[in-house]
Amino acid sequence: MAIDVCRLVESDVVVDLAQGICRIPSPLGGEKPLAVYVARRLRELGFEVELQDVVQDRPNVVAIRRGNAAYKSFMFNGHLDIPEPFGEWSRDPYDPWIAGDLLFGGGLQDMKGGVASLIAGAAAAAQVDPEANGDVIVTVVMHHDTTGVGTKFFLEQNAWRIDAGICGEPTDLKVQLFHGGAWAWEMTTSGVPRHQSRLEEGVNAITGMMEILRRFTPEALTFEPDGRYPHLPRAVVGMISGGAFTSMTAESCVARGDVRYLPSMTVDGMKADVRRIIAGVCAETPGLSGDVRTFAHQWPYQIPVNDPVVQSLIAAHAEVVGTAPEVTSGLPSGAFITDAADMIRHGIPTALYGPGDWNTIPDESIPISDLFTAAQVYAQLCTGIISQPR
Repeated sequence: MAIDVCRLVESDVVVDLAQGICRIPSPLGGEKPLAVYVARRLRELGFEVELQDVVQDRPNVVAIRRGNAAYKSFMFNGHLDIPEPFGEWSRDPYDPWIAGDLLFGGGLQDMKGGVASLIAGAAAAAQVDPEANGDVIVTVVMHHDTTGVGTKFFLEQNAWRIDAGICGEPTDLKVQLFHGGAWAWEMTTSGVPRHQSRLEEGVNAITGMMEILRRFTPEALTFEPDGRYPHLPRAVVGMISGGAFTSMTAESCVARGDVRYLPSMTVDGMKADVRRIIAGVCAETPGLSGDVRTFAHQWPYQIPVNDPVVQSLIAAHAEVVGTAPEVTSGLPSGAFITDAADMIRHGIPTALYGPGDWNTIPDESIPISDLFTAAQVYAQLCTGIISQPR
């Protein structure tokens, strides 16, 4: 059965899916055209398909090949939204092209290539006898970005029993056992605006923010180091703005950033740490005030290597590739955010494995052979699970 289901995956179909998905822009908030396309392709492959509106004109694609309820079900998960291609591309990022074994195009790494492999793998698995196998479920969701809105909505609405799953985010065909949580924060400072001629009377919110950010390092957070995940916590300041005039002290300043944190850490704890830093700087700078708030959050993901879905994935990869996969909890995937975290929290044992190495640079690409391998592994993994009685 393993060899047969792998033979049902066709490389040309995987490439055609990846190219078709890549041609349709799907920025955050504009996922619907791609959702309609993905829904049509899944219907053509024999699935029952629903466009599930999460908010108006921003649907999830939810598909099922119904099987026998006496057997286990399996869920494939990917997302529609991508970061807008940036930098200087040599060609149109929405007109994918092939050079040797590489397929180039915008969003292939995160995660249009992975979605193509998921669909092709699910379609192959869906061809096995439904009377002797469980349900095959595919979710390709809107608004993955940090918070995982689309998957959260599906899981809250879902009435099907789902026994195991795979999230196809890019892990470079490694089995990823862990990623940290994400706390996306917004910090504000307020000062006293005064013209350059009365500089001594002013309090500059920008200068105050700079000092707060200088002190806000991962080492300033309260945490117990975890030898399994030495790369965490890690922090970045990604956005900052403030002031209204070049000749005046700034009345306000806003900074936004992100902490990738350990499972033992909490958002409340990190927020308290940052507020202590803010209070310290403000105490040294009369007239300065500030605060921090959460504007986005996602949970950590953890799964034991001996979990049956992980062991099944390892076996499926070895069957397809001929060698065991690398199993890791490290970077870069260890600092990603994926919807696998939500699937785990809803009681669905979920493996994390996909094509691409998460490097969204100009002229990004994925080896076609990796897209094909991922699709075969997905098909093998799924059929191995849905053939098991409940």
